[in-house]
Amino acid sequence: MCVQDKPPAQTDLASEPELPRKEEEASKEDPKAIFTVTIVGARVIRKTDALSGPGKPKCYCEVKRGDTLLHKTKTVDNSAEPRWAEEFGVLEYEIGESLEFKLWDSDMVGANYLGKVLLTPGAFIEKGCNMEFPMEEVGPNIKAYLGLKIKVMGQEQYPDGPAPEFEVNPEGPAPEFEVNPDGAPPEFEVTIEKGEGAMQYGLHIDSQDLKNLQVLKVVDGAFKKYNEQVKPPLQVI
Repeated sequence: MCVQDKPPAQTDLASEPELPRKEEEASKEDPKAIFTVTIVGARVIRKTDALSGPGKPKCYCEVKRGDTLLHKTKTVDNSAEPRWAEEFGVLEYEIGESLEFKLWDSDMVGANYLGKVLLTPGAFIEKGCNMEFPMEEVGPNIKAYLGLKIKVMGQEQYPDGPAPEFEVNPEGPAPEFEVNPDGAPPEFEVTIEKGEGAMQYGLHIDSQDLKNLQVLKVVDGAFKKYNEQVKPPLQVI
């Protein structure tokens, strides 16, 4: 009797390698801002803390939509002309809501209120805006301004400022311009030449953000002479 050895029964069947699962890529797009805001800067900000001696405000800006805080800028130390140039997007917005921009002077015990701009929808919701807005509640005999730029969904760039561009020769006659009667300070470009002699430009400049120049004071020089030739809304101050 011949018995043939049989190979042991194969109990572990080699399974086919599993193909790696392709994770379903959800088409999650980054949320798009309904509109985008840049807080450019403020000027003519009063000092509030009488105990801190001669110095200037440590200023920051808070932006709210109703009770919702949308953005808080960095604090700019020792400047009555703070420059932020900070941009943020607004992702949620109810039709008819205003945006409130409040400026504060930070000190050791808290913050002192400096004034605000209450921006109603009509000022920005259709075409955006790019201008300085007069601030409210800034104190008696003070005119302070907050520079804002807003672009709405679909706009790639911020809108242009409202004022025309022009050149001025301080040696020549005063130019004639039409001034916007709504009282809002316009944006404009001025080209000033010192002219012959040792005449100075006469500007005290704040360049704290290393990108922009903010005029702090006009003293004797070419710009002061220019200011004497034009109406107040067109002066460099």
